[in-house]
Amino acid sequence: MSASENDEIEVPQVVNLSNVNVDTVRAELVRASHAAIRKLEAEEADVNGIIIGVATTGKFIGRRAAIGAINAKQADLREAFVGGVRGESLSISGKTAMIVANTIHAPEAKAAIVAGAQINAENIRTGLLIGRNINGNVQTLVDARAALLAGVFGGVIAGLVMLAGKLLFRPQK
Repeated sequence: MSASENDEIEVPQVVNLSNVNVDTVRAELVRASHAAIRKLEAEEADVNGIIIGVATTGKFIGRRAAIGAINAKQADLREAFVGGVRGESLSISGKTAMIVANTIHAPEAKAAIVAGAQINAENIRTGLLIGRNINGNVQTLVDARAALLAGVFGGVIAGLVMLAGKLLFRPQK
């Protein structure tokens, strides 16, 4: 067997997993329930009650999942806890640290950072929201007034610290 033949790994079309712990899964379609996967690479993934480290997919459907990071063209997440999600079109219901996509639909989501061109939210709570077109009930931790006050307060504190430093550490005559 030549080295080039060893490098070519045939990717299975469909992988079904249940009640297992797996390091890496690569397939066209992955269906998994009540499993733990460190790294998932698939064209399409449908998971339920699962823990995933990193998922890279074309289409991702997840219910009751805990996921470190997802990079998907399309993702539909329900009752999910996610570290970060990046994609073209995302629908999210659950908690996440960061959501970045062109189109975001969030029926019920809590996120630290949300960034997207088109954001439709029935009920979303976020720390920082960046978007071009935002529709729906959105509650942000930092609004324009809070950002302005934080900037002024931070500037005053920095100025006082620098003034104190000059007074305390100036050369002795």
